[in-house]
Amino acid sequence: MSVWWEVEDALESIIVEYERVNHIISFFQDENARRKGLRMAGYHEGVGLELGSGPGNFTPNLKDILRGFLVCLDYSDKMLMVGRRRNCEDDVGFVLAVFEALPFRERTISLAAGAFALRDTLDKAVALKEIFFSLKEGGCLLVVDIGRPNNGIVRKGLDIYIKYIVPIIGGLMAGYGFRNPWCMLHETYLSLPVNRDYERMMRESIGKADLEQLSLGGLIVAIAVKTH
Repeated sequence: MSVWWEVEDALESIIVEYERVNHIISFFQDENARRKGLRMAGYHEGVGLELGSGPGNFTPNLKDILRGFLVCLDYSDKMLMVGRRRNCEDDVGFVLAVFEALPFRERTISLAAGAFALRDTLDKAVALKEIFFSLKEGGCLLVVDIGRPNNGIVRKGLDIYIKYIVPIIGGLMAGYGFRNPWCMLHETYLSLPVNRDYERMMRESIGKADLEQLSLGGLIVAIAVKTH
């Protein structure tokens, strides 16, 4: 639990630098992963849910594939404040909540999407169960995130990169020392299941699932459709 609060504090402290640094540390592949995820998700009608909307940089992209009201959910009121300033349309709302206790009725959401957010959950199994409860029959969950590659050698290399190199890049770009908010990325990375296991979890929790690995598995784009 203490690690989770450290992650929250870290994310809130880098709102201004958040997007710029993330582009660099992903070798500009984060936007490519988001675009691929949007293509895989396709168009939806009804209520949409952005899980971990953060400062709202992904919100306009989700609105492009959704005909209906979009709910932006985040655990940080500071992140929601920034997101609200960026996305003040009438068909976008903002909710302060966590993934493990979604404040929605059963079968109300047509599309749920999280971009670089679901790895921050305390309990991914509970979060997926909550998402399943909220999704309509045939509803879709889109996950774009850091991945833990199936290949053990590649996974170890990515582990070293995230633990040692990413904090240096983030610190230099944002004016921090080595002990900076990007150090916490390694904690959330270690909490991720290996990509093949993540796909299995989504299949067991939601329904039909398809996970694609990008950047040798360092990024994932996954779609799960509620079928049961």
